Amino acid sequence: MTLTNETDRIHTLSVYVANKPGVLARVAQVFARRGFNIDSLVVSPSVDGRYSRMTIAASGSAEGLEQIIKQVSKLVDVLHCTDHAFDEAVVKEMALIKVGVTIAERT
Repeated sequence: MTLTNETDRIHTLSVYVANKPGVLARVAQVFARRGFNIDSLVVSPSVDGRYSRMTIAASGSAEGLEQIIKQVSKLVDVLHCTDHAFDEAVVKEMALIKVGVTIAERT
């Protein structure tokens, strides 16, 4: 990924929301209104089925993302929103690779 200038960086937002229809669309709309592209999005229910956690990766300036965090936090179904860009974090990528071999060649 090529960033447009040196102040842009990848920000990872963690958003804890009510598990209701339409919440994802409203959160994504905040990013669209501010002109930010979502690079990665993962949504999964929490232990309490009434809530979900959204993990959103977006690149851009810290000032722009700060405004997005404030606007997302004001949404009715959002409990809290935090940026993990400056925290120590473990970032992993996974690949699924299929290799065609016979049973005799597997070992």
